[in-house]
Amino acid sequence: MSNLLEVRNLSKVFTSPGGPFRKARAMHAVNDVSFDLPKGRVIGVVGESGCGKSTLARLILRLIEPSSGTLRFDGDDLLAKTSAEMRKLRADMQMVFQDPYSAIDPRYTVARAVMEPFDVQGREHAGTRESVIAELLEMVGMNAGLAGSFPHQISGGQKQRVGIARALALRPSLLVLDEPTASLDVSVQAQIISLLEQLRDDLGLTYLFISHDLSLVRYFCDEIMVMYLGRVVEALPDTEQPARHPYTKTLMDSTFAPTPNQRRVITPLEGEVPSPFDLPPGCAFVDRCPHATAICTSETPVLSARGGHAVACHNPL
Repeated sequence: MSNLLEVRNLSKVFTSPGGPFRKARAMHAVNDVSFDLPKGRVIGVVGESGCGKSTLARLILRLIEPSSGTLRFDGDDLLAKTSAEMRKLRADMQMVFQDPYSAIDPRYTVARAVMEPFDVQGREHAGTRESVIAELLEMVGMNAGLAGSFPHQISGGQKQRVGIARALALRPSLLVLDEPTASLDVSVQAQIISLLEQLRDDLGLTYLFISHDLSLVRYFCDEIMVMYLGRVVEALPDTEQPARHPYTKTLMDSTFAPTPNQRRVITPLEGEVPSPFDLPPGCAFVDRCPHATAICTSETPVLSARGGHAVACHNPL
């Protein structure tokens, strides 16, 4: 199976300028991330808020520029592309944003929102404008009669469906889904996930799926990538694979089990997440890890694979 996306040693550093009463500081929002996304697969990216998930998504689409690393999409070097070339290429790689309320211009009708990609790319569409709008809305389970509605006249779930329809307008091969269900009710979340599964099968899509919800990621994705303070600490080739990193295990153990006799008693992590501007030497997880040893305080663990299962830990489980 060929790779649609190849990411190597991708990093993004944000700097805070100094002043009379403070020194300049640097934060590695994404730090040396590497992975492959094969065509037709779904990789889930999980981790706590501030771990770099959304920054990674924007780096992949070059909505922000990386500090270092390489990006290849379907064999093309993305970092060698000009702004005009990237604009054209983004027709094949689209993003669904976390907040459906701010993702759509409140002055646009649903019809204008879903047709916006054709206007931006200067592309002709097959058939009449009305038929294309109706087809896109039907694809995401919406009534074509809502085409004249404004965002404030439709629900949050419908807004997210409009965002998905807009992303699919030019028939991309890659969708980057940045927590597409986070702001939706549980019942609507299930509808959106079911829709994404159907579209993946019907259109042969490839997904990078970012979420806080580990149980959802385990259900929806083929592989899982766990991030902590900008780094990938574990990459599981199978969603049923047991965790080997203490952080991943805590995340998995904390997911809710609806059956009472399957619920687990877990030991919560001690300590606080360190400041990304002031990371400890060695492993960034060292102050919260119950398995930390002396080497963890001095050497940064390297992500290394065994049987396709990669973990960055000096004392893996």
